[in-house]
Amino acid sequence: MKQKLFFLIGCLFFLVFASNAFSGPAIELKWANYFPVPAKQSKICEEFIKDIEAKTNGKVKFSFFTAGTLLTAPKIYDGVVQGIADIGFSNIGYTYGRFKVTELLDLPLGFPNAWVSNHVANDFFRKFKPKEWDKVHVLSMHTSPVNVMMTATKPVYKIEDLKGLNIRGLGYLAEVVTALGGTARAIATPETYDAVMKKVVDGIYIPMETLRAFRFAEVVKYITECWPIGQVYTFYLIMNKDTWNKLPDDVKKVFNEYPFEDKLAETWNDIDIDGKKLGMEKKLTFIQLSQDEAKKWIKASETVIEKYVKSMVSAGYSEKEVRGWISYAKERIDYWTKKQRELKIKSSTGPDDIRLK
Repeated sequence: MKQKLFFLIGCLFFLVFASNAFSGPAIELKWANYFPVPAKQSKICEEFIKDIEAKTNGKVKFSFFTAGTLLTAPKIYDGVVQGIADIGFSNIGYTYGRFKVTELLDLPLGFPNAWVSNHVANDFFRKFKPKEWDKVHVLSMHTSPVNVMMTATKPVYKIEDLKGLNIRGLGYLAEVVTALGGTARAIATPETYDAVMKKVVDGIYIPMETLRAFRFAEVVKYITECWPIGQVYTFYLIMNKDTWNKLPDDVKKVFNEYPFEDKLAETWNDIDIDGKKLGMEKKLTFIQLSQDEAKKWIKASETVIEKYVKSMVSAGYSEKEVRGWISYAKERIDYWTKKQRELKIKSSTGPDDIRLK
């Protein structure tokens, strides 16, 4: 009897010792994000971190750097490639011209809202797998909500009202500002509050969620909801490729199975609804384009799509291939818009039957 007891105790000690011996030190990963600490974009990253640490039983530990403290928004991609950060959360507008294929998603394609655009962005990436992302491991693509025209100096009721206005916009959003008659100014989002307050710019072409995230509700007065042209900023969540390759298979499995896409789609959609509610509470003036006026904005913005096609043909792609990308994106917009109606998911912008009332 004693021999059995000693044997069981010995096995127990062996298991404890083996567990400690083979667990090793935690895998330390640095996560870079440029959004301020209170922003929901930072909070969803914190949720990812907490979940992944739990799902890997502490095998992975993160150091989370918000508000550009490790890398500013324009430097996050290169910082991840170079290993300054292991994971990065930013958008392609800050590196305009680098992700030429993916920049198609920044065109005025008619996205109705964030829930739709987030799913379309991931469908597009999975379908075409642009080689421009080969230097990193992509965890998920995602997008901002649909951009609206926020102004501080005067309201914009029609396209002619934009003439002479300086509007903050990056990448292909800046191209649309120009096509609509405004003057585009490239200013980093964290610097835009002061730019509006000091009248360096008259307004911002950006989603309504920034009314809270970057406190723009304090400096703008008018919001023109131009969702009929449906343009978004495309974001990415990426990992350093060497970091990814060195992860144990069980950790890779956690990352591969984690629902980044669904959580990001829900988050971007929810924070835009919250941003609009804040704007309404602050008594900002919301302007809806009439049907005839919306047609003018769509026609003007189509020149940006054609400019993109020509630039990609000049870069060596066939026109048929490029227009095929556009057609695919629009098909997926239709698919996910129908899916949103079926699921009765509310949004701040988009067709009347699914928008926030």
